[in-house]
Amino acid sequence: MVRRLLPYGVALTAVAVVAAALALAAWALRLPRIETFLLVFVLLAGAIAWRLGRGPAIAATAAFALVSDYFFIEPNHGFGPTSVSDNVRLITAVLAAAAVIQFVHVARRRQILLEKRKDLLQDVSPRIIQSLDADEILNTVAEATLRVIDYHHFRLYRWDEAAERLVLEKSVARTDPYTGIDWYTVTMALGEGISGTAAQSRRSILVPDASQDARMVYPPGVAPIEESVLSVPMVTQNRLFGVLTLARLRARSLSLEDLRVMESIAAQTALALANAEQYAEAEQTIKALAMIETLQPTDDAVPDADIDRRILQGLVDLSQADLATLRTLRDDGRYHVAAAGGRSWPKNAVSTGEPLTAAQVAWLSDPKVTVYVADPATDQKLPDWAGRGAQLAGVKAAVYLPMRVGQHFVGFVGLQWRRPRWFRPEQLGRLQLLAAQAAIALDTRRALERERGRAEALAELERARREFMQIASHELRTPLTVIRGYASLLEEGSLGEMPPPAQQAIRTLMDKSSEMRAQVERMLLLVRLEDGAAPPQMAPLDLRTVVSEAVDRVQPQVQLKEGRLRLDLAEAPLPVFGDPERLGTALDNLLQNAVKFSAGPPSIEVVGNRENGRIHLVVRDHGIGIPEAARRHLFEKFYRVHNPELQNVAGTGIGLYLVRQVVEGHGGRVQVDSHLGEGSAFQIDLPVATEVPSPSGGG
Repeated sequence: MVRRLLPYGVALTAVAVVAAALALAAWALRLPRIETFLLVFVLLAGAIAWRLGRGPAIAATAAFALVSDYFFIEPNHGFGPTSVSDNVRLITAVLAAAAVIQFVHVARRRQILLEKRKDLLQDVSPRIIQSLDADEILNTVAEATLRVIDYHHFRLYRWDEAAERLVLEKSVARTDPYTGIDWYTVTMALGEGISGTAAQSRRSILVPDASQDARMVYPPGVAPIEESVLSVPMVTQNRLFGVLTLARLRARSLSLEDLRVMESIAAQTALALANAEQYAEAEQTIKALAMIETLQPTDDAVPDADIDRRILQGLVDLSQADLATLRTLRDDGRYHVAAAGGRSWPKNAVSTGEPLTAAQVAWLSDPKVTVYVADPATDQKLPDWAGRGAQLAGVKAAVYLPMRVGQHFVGFVGLQWRRPRWFRPEQLGRLQLLAAQAAIALDTRRALERERGRAEALAELERARREFMQIASHELRTPLTVIRGYASLLEEGSLGEMPPPAQQAIRTLMDKSSEMRAQVERMLLLVRLEDGAAPPQMAPLDLRTVVSEAVDRVQPQVQLKEGRLRLDLAEAPLPVFGDPERLGTALDNLLQNAVKFSAGPPSIEVVGNRENGRIHLVVRDHGIGIPEAARRHLFEKFYRVHNPELQNVAGTGIGLYLVRQVVEGHGGRVQVDSHLGEGSAFQIDLPVATEVPSPSGGG
């Protein structure tokens, strides 16, 4: 109660102080009254309204009206004006004060609302930017927008570059009539509709009454709605990502302040979607690389049917197709259904479909066709067997991927969706990449079955595989660089101050992208080692320096897991003739494995010495150990130990293979001694260099 009355007390005190000051000034100047007292009175009322609110300002106005006639209207030693002129002047002043109070009240409420929205934007902006999942971003934007603008309908359109149309990705209807309308049927080209016009001009649009605007586009059968609509394009780095559109019932229910708020949210959303897109492309590329390795037909015990199903499942996982079919060329010269699946494919259903002749697939076997995108309902080029089957299954969009090895057409994959779907060039490119590698895997399998002696052909296929891995790994660097660039900007505060939780998320993003970059570098090194295209940079060196630097690199991981690492190197130099970068990479793999495969805090020892004309280096851990049956395969390419304890441990199976390649390339050998539950010791022996380097390394 006291807190509520305090502003009124302050307002009345201010009136008393000002009145006394004016009276004192009149007495000092020997004036019967201060002629400007009404102006002072109005200004004081406005100041009180701004600082204390409308109620205290009204109380101050009443108080000033009471004391003004006593002090400043012709004095009569009592209350009450004595003339009509005095009454008119007093009433005019009261009305002026009332107008000023109302104006200040409205302005103050608007400022408070803007400050509240600014605080909310500062709260939700980091949540939008720090996410790397597109669906999560869209949900966060819809939720964040509702916190600052009480909309009735939220629509987020994504710009489909391949179809050159705006496609509705997110719709949130909060009241009738929006809840009963299917807005997903509406797509717009640039310049079409209010959203399309905003996208084309790259400028925000506020429409007071959309029912009176000819540009407004509604779904078929929907009558115009009396609503206020604003559309804001999402643009970053001069690239259009889409349009944010809000609607609210009643004309002029959205304001320019709402438009400015949405412009800020749209800018944050565009930046977040750019980050998410780059991250998703990097992640999908990694999945594709992993899938490619599983397709390599190294195990003759795996049936052809399992290979075919794994190929198709990899494409379904990448494309999220509802229905999918893989057809391959058989010995009878026809293309048979090898596997069928998809997200909507009935579980345990049997693959069906008559074999197709070369003439029936001629439209795909043309070398000029790398991918075929079709709408089965309107595409007249589709053969009857494809169009008829798609229509029966309710397919709205389809992609056909030819599978070739050189000029040899070995089959194709059909991916189908039961809803309209548009594809960006990079999406189709990734599908083509996977289909091409799958074709290589299938053709290699057939070649191994038919002619084991065709070594030259197999060598060419292996070269194509390594070339693909090298190209794909190089391509992976670009999105990684973009991710790290944006993350660095956020971490440095270049895009605004980030709250502590967001800073932690950014640090995690930087760490994970560093891990991903290290994996790419390992893959590239493996390709160079196998190809022999980049010879090692051999030079005399002290192995102690290479070991010490590798230990320094792994120390943060050991400390993060609260472990310990003991380094025991000979005091005298350990001279070897080698490539310090490749030797360092081999040691990095051994040390990182020692950290990863420790059940608790890692305990690692690194010992190096010289004995009998050889350099001996041992990396020992006290981790989970290696089963005896797995040790003879441990240094094979892509081999991973099958152990339930290792299900959540990331890896590709190339680390130890890379270690063996590097060590043997230096004229040395590597072996392992391990016992389950006790840990493992990896021993590296290298020849001593004839030319001793200067003792600059550590020990």
